[in-house]
Amino acid sequence: MGSELIYKTIEPCAELEPFVECFWLLAAPRNDGEEAKNEIVLPDGKTELIVHFGDDFCKLEKFNNESNFVRQARVLMSGQLTEHIVLKPTGEIGVVAARFKPAGAARFFSLPYEEIVDQVIDLSSCDKKVANILHDEISKISSHDERLDFMQTFLKNRLQQESQEDLYVRQACRYIMQSEGEYTVTELVKLIGFSERQLERKFKKQVGLSPKMLSRIVRFQKILRLAQSSENMTLVDAAVSCGYYDQSHFIRDFSRFCGDSPLKYLTSEHPISDHFTTSLPAKK
Repeated sequence: MGSELIYKTIEPCAELEPFVECFWLLAAPRNDGEEAKNEIVLPDGKTELIVHFGDDFCKLEKFNNESNFVRQARVLMSGQLTEHIVLKPTGEIGVVAARFKPAGAARFFSLPYEEIVDQVIDLSSCDKKVANILHDEISKISSHDERLDFMQTFLKNRLQQESQEDLYVRQACRYIMQSEGEYTVTELVKLIGFSERQLERKFKKQVGLSPKMLSRIVRFQKILRLAQSSENMTLVDAAVSCGYYDQSHFIRDFSRFCGDSPLKYLTSEHPISDHFTTSLPAKK
């Protein structure tokens, strides 16, 4: 599937840039006669709006200590992740999505972000009208570029609606992302002006995570970038450059987020999830 996989991204327009990381599209033909492989999705500190124009994906769910794949809805909101999830395509892959910055989705959707952590929810359960519009319009489009443009136009139009977004939370998220997770909560409190308790409460309402958890995930993504971009860098070097001076702490964090040891994960293939490693932050 790797050679036939299409992955495209576009950057958001200037109006959407404060809220949206990128728009992305994933497409691949059906693998007739070959069993679909499980794909893992790792925490990256982002919420995503996802529309399927191909066949559905199934998500591995646990019920009463048993694991089974459950078919997903066509229009989804993927909440913040603190652990990996496992997906499996059921046929032809066709997905178009908006990847929001950590606090960005709250500008467009009034959702209980703290309650959807580690969940991928059917958007129609929260906003059936919007879910139907997205599904119906995306289904009519045959061009990948036009699908990406439609997602951008859709969110751009929603900027006209009122929002309960907290600008201070957005700024605190920017500090975390640009420092690659190195700002401490104490430093953020001084920069933003809220108490630690206020900041955590506002973060969970708008981001879904605490500032500390978001910083941990950002550091984890930095390790993935370094490991994927440098053939000469060892895991120990990557861990130290990301602020881990205790190897057991590094392994514990890595295993918590991806479900595997660092060595096992980084020496195996992940044709879909590797596309979603967070890019380097812009230098400003």
